This record gives sequence, C-alpha cells and structure tokens, in this order.
Amino acid sequence: MRATFSYASILHAVGQMLDQVGVKSIAIHEEEDGLFIEGFNGEGHLQVQMRYDIASLYDLVARSEDLVEERKQLTSVENEGTLHRFLADHKRELVGATY
Repeated sequence: MRATFSYASILHAVGQMLDQVGVKSIAIHEEEDGLFIEGFNGEGHLQVQMRYDIASLYDLVARSEDLVEERKQLTSVENEGTLHRFLADHKRELVGATY
C-alpha cells in the first residue's frame, strides 16, 4: 500500500462517505493531525461531524481504493459477458479469442 495519498483520493473517499449519509453541504477543516469534517442537511443544520486522524484517513482511502478496484473488476467481467452474448446473438465471433 502506498505511503501517501493525493488530495483527490482523500476527498473522493471522504465524499463517498458523506454521500452515504446524505449530507447536502460540507465543511472540511485541515488540522495538524488530520481532518475535521462537518456535514449539513438541506436546511443548513449540522447533520454529522467527524474527525479523522492520519491513520483513520489512511484506512478510509485504502478501503475506498479497494472498493473502486472491485467495481472495476466486476464491470470488466460484466462487459465481457455482454460482448460474448452480443456476438452469440448476432452469430459472430471475436477473432483470435479462445473460450
């Protein structure tokens, strides 16, 4: 596993978590030892507060990346099956493919 993550990967992981709880707006404060995150509902009322230290952020981002990789693999398998069904339905075959 990597030793560092980009802001993009950290914000992606945090954003996924906030989407799961259904917040409508957020405030993220960088602290010396991590992040302090607030999520608000549609009326602007505080819905959730979370503090992530460096170790917790690392775990969150690592889990997020693992989920992204799993989804890519599942999508690849689904697409492969779709291609084979399409070719079979149209009585075609993939040149150079082995089954």
